[in-house]
Amino acid sequence: MSLAETSEPLETFVDELRHYFRICEEIHSVVRRENQYLNSKDPQAIHQFQQTRKDILERLSDAQMRLSVHKTSWLRVPPSTRAKRPEVGHLIRQTLDLIMKTIVLDRENEQLLLRHQMVPPNRLPSANRQNPHFVARLYTGKRAS
Repeated sequence: MSLAETSEPLETFVDELRHYFRICEEIHSVVRRENQYLNSKDPQAIHQFQQTRKDILERLSDAQMRLSVHKTSWLRVPPSTRAKRPEVGHLIRQTLDLIMKTIVLDRENEQLLLRHQMVPPNRLPSANRQNPHFVARLYTGKRAS
């Protein structure tokens, strides 16, 4: 039986999508608290966030796998049937927006960690990360001028 034939798998997909969104909200909340902490006067015990991140990331990984199974079924549903469920598209957009906000904030946190000299030397980002044309030059063989 396909998603087009029954609404139960469709509801499961929507539930999984909501679950995934909630996990993304948790991650954003941790990254936001981490940012507030790093912007405080004396940020020292940043490691307190690491275990929380690790725990959430394990749950996120599991949720991603479950969601990908349902996504395949969702994509097989005729567009006319999908159009009857606009909340799915809305939820996907909300999730993507939240992920982008989290990435930007996490990048800011990385910069704050570097500024406070709280990054172990083996975890320092490559200097080429700050150079957007590095990969293009690798492929074309051109040197930086």
